[in-house]
Amino acid sequence: MVECAVCGQPVDGAHVLCSACAGQIAPDVDLCPEQIVSRVTAPSDAALIDPWGRVHRIADTTVVGRQVASDGIAILSSSVSRRHAELRHDPTLDTFVLRDLGSTNGTVVGDIEIDAPTALRPGDRVTFGTVGFYFVADTVSLTPELEPAHQTVRPADFVAPAPAPGEDTLVGLPTAPIRVVEASGGGGGFVEVMGRRVQLTPSQLELVRILIDRMQSEAHQPEPVRGFVHSTELIARLPWDTPHPTDNHLKQLVRRVRRALVKAGVGNLIHSQHRLGYRLRVVPSPPAGPPASRPG
Repeated sequence: MVECAVCGQPVDGAHVLCSACAGQIAPDVDLCPEQIVSRVTAPSDAALIDPWGRVHRIADTTVVGRQVASDGIAILSSSVSRRHAELRHDPTLDTFVLRDLGSTNGTVVGDIEIDAPTALRPGDRVTFGTVGFYFVADTVSLTPELEPAHQTVRPADFVAPAPAPGEDTLVGLPTAPIRVVEASGGGGGFVEVMGRRVQLTPSQLELVRILIDRMQSEAHQPEPVRGFVHSTELIARLPWDTPHPTDNHLKQLVRRVRRALVKAGVGNLIHSQHRLGYRLRVVPSPPAGPPASRPG
């Protein structure tokens, strides 16, 4: 008989959490499993269980945050700070101690927001921002076939999670030379991709620029989630001709940029994924040769 990893109640053979415990950490509607990715070089027996019942084993020192460069759990949620909290094994207490790293939205154990290092007990509910987990001290006790794949990696050799059937995660992003050039007198400009120039309007050019910047700034992120910009952020940042832009305006803008890129022979470089937003299908690299001249 399979038991819930938290309360010990019988559960369906395909789950590690009973419905009651899972309900306590039910995710926000905008959060999906792909937004939680773990990197572990030397996993301990302890772990955090996410809202979908996936087991993320932790190292003796593990950082949780939106941008994690070493051992840690990356949570792609606006409620989570870049470096949100740290889990560190205390051999004296023989458990993990959780410490908030000055996060914006706080770290909660049970129903209490912590303001000092806090020793965790098996089954503790831990919340980073609005994203909840359960702490388990011994994953060995979990039924082997129930333990979801965690990411155990060698240093500097992160292995991305296997994509779900039918899901395009674009693992193994190719690189391509891309340059953005604005018109000297305003009014848009062009993007140069692999030597091909594509004329774009100001809003189209800014969309491409934002996607380039995000992909370049998130070089440390796992490829399945690298470079995405949520639609709400794009709507807020892009220049619009309407005072009240909506998601439909953004979709139309993306469609026009895609059409222009395809027409120029570049191909569809903009990838969209539900709940994550938009990103480039390539990693931008500086074009070879001198900078292109600005169009007049």
